[in-house]
Formats: sequence, structure tokens, C-alpha cells
Amino acid sequence: MPETEKSGIVIPAEQSASRLAGLGIFGRMIVSGVMLFVACAFFLYPGIVTFRVATDPELRTTGQTRLLRGWFSDAARRYDRWATQYLDSHRGELVSEHDVAGTEWPIFGSTLFLLAAEELFTSGKTFEPMNSDVVSAVRKAAQVIADPATGSWVRRKWGADYLTRENVFYRMLLIMGFAAYERLTPDRQYHDFMTRQMRSLADELQRAPFHLCDDYPGECYPHDVLWAVAALQRAGRLDGVRHDALIRGLMSVLNGKLRTPHDLPASEASSRTGSILQGARGCNSSGILIVAAELDKQAARQWFEAYVRHFWDSGTWVAGFRETPRGGDDRFMDVDSGLVVGGLGSVASAFGIGAAKVVGRFDHAAPLTMEAVAVSWPSPFGPVIPGILGSTAAGGWCLGESALLFSMSRRSPSDAGIPFTGPVPRMVWVVTIAYFACGLLLIVGEVRGWMRWARKHRKEAKLANNEVQAPG
Repeated sequence: MPETEKSGIVIPAEQSASRLAGLGIFGRMIVSGVMLFVACAFFLYPGIVTFRVATDPELRTTGQTRLLRGWFSDAARRYDRWATQYLDSHRGELVSEHDVAGTEWPIFGSTLFLLAAEELFTSGKTFEPMNSDVVSAVRKAAQVIADPATGSWVRRKWGADYLTRENVFYRMLLIMGFAAYERLTPDRQYHDFMTRQMRSLADELQRAPFHLCDDYPGECYPHDVLWAVAALQRAGRLDGVRHDALIRGLMSVLNGKLRTPHDLPASEASSRTGSILQGARGCNSSGILIVAAELDKQAARQWFEAYVRHFWDSGTWVAGFRETPRGGDDRFMDVDSGLVVGGLGSVASAFGIGAAKVVGRFDHAAPLTMEAVAVSWPSPFGPVIPGILGSTAAGGWCLGESALLFSMSRRSPSDAGIPFTGPVPRMVWVVTIAYFACGLLLIVGEVRGWMRWARKHRKEAKLANNEVQAPG
């Protein structure tokens, strides 16, 4: 009987072949398991999710998919893990103040996470108890917002008094985040701080020329000021305080001196002179419209109509909001706009979901949601594309996801709205088919691989058997 020598040990040839075959099938099983996992998690799963969203009747009539609450609960676990690591590492102290995404996204994403939770669990007249994962994530979000390390970049920009003058963007997020936290939990540990910020910022905006203050030294963005006043109004409700005079004054400025030829507020202005420095843009206009209805419903509806006239593009294949007005530069793109493709802005369209919902325009919110889900590459681990962007920009897979969930969770103040009756954008079906096709190709490839492997080993076994039976 033929024998094989290895390390001084004599092993029968058929026993050696058997061991090699065993190792071969074990390796083949590992490869197949990995490929099957990839096919199911990253292709078949997103195909199923996009199909369910595209055919969701609730999305068409209310602008909100029935899958949203489950997505948020899953996202809460991811956010909790990220927030724990972020707080323990003091990452905020290490990021350069010139890194816009690295500095802004942690506090912005945490505030948006709290706002999404507030809308989902305290909407209308009902209150649904949060599960333990959401409760833990909500508490961590408040800790991220409150952590001085999170605000290191604005402290370097404004100096030691960064909490007492201007600095609108950061202080707005503090107030907005803590107000949402108090609506969600009985914890009042941040209440006094929030109240002081509310009174201080409200007084400063009321006294400021044109009711404008800077986000950063020399930089004033009216949409952030509008968000700040909405934050003041939200926090004021917790103490029975209203800011009606400030609201009227700011809305008068936005509809007057800062009104652009497109009948929308300017995206950038001089807080000292009230002059327009940059006209209306998609990312800023979507941001304004998400909260404008809280301050002036009529103005919000008028702005949305103007936004649709000048920025909405809808065709057979895709629909969305442009980053620049129709006829503008289709290639314009910066850190605020996100990716711009064919003139359509990713941030403008993503936040456009919420902007449409709050004014009852489900005919715009529904197709935007279908497209956003399709191109986000949903997976059991959260949407892949927002996850990669969040990880790359700010070290947080969950931060881009939180922004998308925030926009999708906005609700119209009334049940009345315009439902979506049109066809699903063809791009959604193309992406859905591509997900299924890729997943099935991987599975079919593995099946064929096993068939080839089986044929090969049957042939080897037959040759080995003939060799053993051969005389001599």
C-alpha cells in the first residue's frame, strides 16, 4: 500500500487524502457561510426592505413608513454603544475646530436622535413607554450634549464666554436637546442650565439687530437662528414661557429683508447689517421648513410652495430637491449640501422628507422616503451608506442614521394631508431588483461552486480507489 512520509511519521496514502479532503470541505463551508451571510444581510435583506417600503400603504397616506419605530429601536442600541465610546475617549477634545463634520456631527446627531425619540414616543396625545435600549440611549444622548468635551471646538472659536454670547448653533442644540430629553424622561438634572440658556439667548436675539446672531464669528445662518427660536419655544413650554414677540420679529425679517427672489429666506446673512450673503439653498431651505411650522404655519406653507416651485425636480426615474434653484449650477456641492447628483442634493432631499411631512405634503414625503431607503443600502446593522459617512466624518456609524430617522419621524400637526398617488420612482425598482439580483447571484455562485467541488472530489476519490485496487 502506498505510503506518505511527513515529519518522520509514515501515513497511509488514503488516510492522508482523507484528511486533506476533510480540511477542504471545512474551508469550503467557511467560505460558503460567509458568502451566504453577505448575500442575505447586504443584498436580499435590503431588497426586501426597499420593496416593503415601496409598497407600504401607510407611507402613501401618512408620509411615514410603519417600519420606522423598529428601525429606531435598532438604531438606539448602536447609538448607545457609540455614545459610551465617545464619552470615554473624550474624542471631542481631540478634533480640530476646522473639522466641520467631526465637531458638529456628535452634538447635532445626538440632538436629532433625541428629537426623533421625542416624536416617536410622545407624539399626539399618546405616550408609548420606551424600551430599555431606547431609555439607555436617550440618557447617553443627553450626556453627550452636556459633556464640555463635545463643545471644545466652539470654546476655541468663541473663548471662555462661549455660553453667554452668540454661538447660536451650539447653544440652540443644547436647548433643543435638553427640552426633548425632559419630554422623554422625568430627569430634570439639566433643567436649570437649559432655562438659563433659554433666557440668555432669547434676550440676546430680541435685542440684536434684525434678531440675528452669529453661529461662528462672522458667520450667520438664518436657518440656525430659526431653529434657535423654535428651541426657545420648546423649552419655554416646559416653564410656561412664550416668545411670541421674538417669533414675530424674526419672521418679519425672514419674509422681508432676508427674502430672496425665490421667495425663501437667505441661507447666509450678515447679522450686523441684515444683508443677504448667499441666496436660498436646498439644504438650508429643507432645514428651515422642518421647524418653521412650529412658529408660523402659514409662512411654512408659503415657503414650501415656493420651495417646490424653484427646487423640486420630479420625473419618471427620480424625484428630489435641488441644492441650487432650477437653472442653477448642477455641480455645486460642499460639506453642508452632501452629495449632489444631477443637481439633486442628498441633504436637501433627506431633510426634505421632514419638511414635506410637517406641512402635510405626503405626495413629496413618500417618494423621497422610498428613494432614501433604497439608496441608503439598508442592512440588519443599519443603513450602510449613512453609516459609512458617519464613521468616516465623525467616527460614529449611527450619526448619519440618526439624521435620517429624525427627518422621517416628523409629523404633520393635523391628520389632513395630500397623499401620494403617483407611481413609485423607477430608480427605487431598479435598486430593489439590483439588490435581489446580486444576492441571488452570490447564492447561485456558491451552489455551482459546491457542485464543482463535489464533482472534483468524486473524481479524486475514484482515482484513489483505482490506485488502491491496482496490483503491486
